[in-house]
Amino acid sequence: MKKRQWVILGTTAGILVFAVAMAVFFASQKKAPESKKAPVVKKYVQTKPVQYEDIQTYVTAFGRVETAQSLDLLSEVSGRMYQGNIRLKSGENFKKGTLLFYVDDTEASLNLKSQKSNFLRDIAAILPDLKIDYTENFTAWEKYFASIDINKQLPELPETQSDKEKTFLATRGIFSTFYTIKSAEERLRKHRYYAPFDGSISEVTMESGAFINPGTKIGTIIRTGLHELRVAVETRDIPWVQVGAPAEIYSSETQQQWMGQVARISDFVNQNTQSVDVYLTINPGKQKIYDGQFLQSAIPASKVKDGMMIPRNVLYNTNEVFVVEDTLLKMKEVFVHRTMDENVIVSGLKEGDHLVVEPLVNAHNNMVVYKSEQKDINLELSSKATATN
Repeated sequence: MKKRQWVILGTTAGILVFAVAMAVFFASQKKAPESKKAPVVKKYVQTKPVQYEDIQTYVTAFGRVETAQSLDLLSEVSGRMYQGNIRLKSGENFKKGTLLFYVDDTEASLNLKSQKSNFLRDIAAILPDLKIDYTENFTAWEKYFASIDINKQLPELPETQSDKEKTFLATRGIFSTFYTIKSAEERLRKHRYYAPFDGSISEVTMESGAFINPGTKIGTIIRTGLHELRVAVETRDIPWVQVGAPAEIYSSETQQQWMGQVARISDFVNQNTQSVDVYLTINPGKQKIYDGQFLQSAIPASKVKDGMMIPRNVLYNTNEVFVVEDTLLKMKEVFVHRTMDENVIVSGLKEGDHLVVEPLVNAHNNMVVYKSEQKDINLELSSKATATN
């Protein structure tokens, strides 16, 4: 029995040794896999040859239309107020010279007529003395007496011929009465308010028939055909804007366009917008324009000579760009003439240099790259897109 066990164990061990030997043999016959080298990745960048030209720049800004002339209707006298030849309602249009409102002047008119009647009496009382003592000027005073009409304005007094005559008239109160009447005539005119220009009523605070006192506000009128566009321009762009420069004004909503001109520039920064207000006069032409309308403007700025416009996102450290020399990236400094929202105008590179015109990530000096020139880069060189602030 013991012998049999040894035979079984020997046989099993022999089989295992044979199996291991065969595995080693077959493994030695298998070829090792070839190791693959990592492919070389070439970094391509978009470039554009440096070329300089004169560039017309623009400043674009947004703002609201304001009337260039707005007046408050204030009463200078007291009494019952009534509407004139138009209704006292917001939006009513009127022509220059139209009676807008009037204050009842019955009492003032009667008082003025009474004063003129008394003045006639005073002139009649001095005519005999003038005929005797001041014969050389009697005819003038006689004609003056005849020309007085209590329903019309009092004519000017005749010129005196001597100091003696002047003293005589002063002692009779002729001068003081005359100027009292002229003052009353002027006050009577203030009972009626006529339009000083073509315009419309923008606000009404008192209704027809109300009793008003001096200083009471009746409403507000604005002048039509004379509007301004107040736009907010960043302080960095103010040196590029000149008074008298033409401007294009347009509405993206209505697709309307007007011509304008820079009328004036504020001398201070608007605290609400932290920018400088620029006022543009608008030539409405045949197109309707409304007070308070939101419009955009493009103001031609100074022309940059020998400059190149590039995307703003290819500028590093405010004044550095990448160029490709052979196959190496080189960082170079440039002079920035003007910075806008999307583009910048620069100079300082050699014409013909291959400027990188796309933003690069983790780029560094002497990095190996290959250029892929792009001859037409969308820099939005239109007159308005160039003007982006």
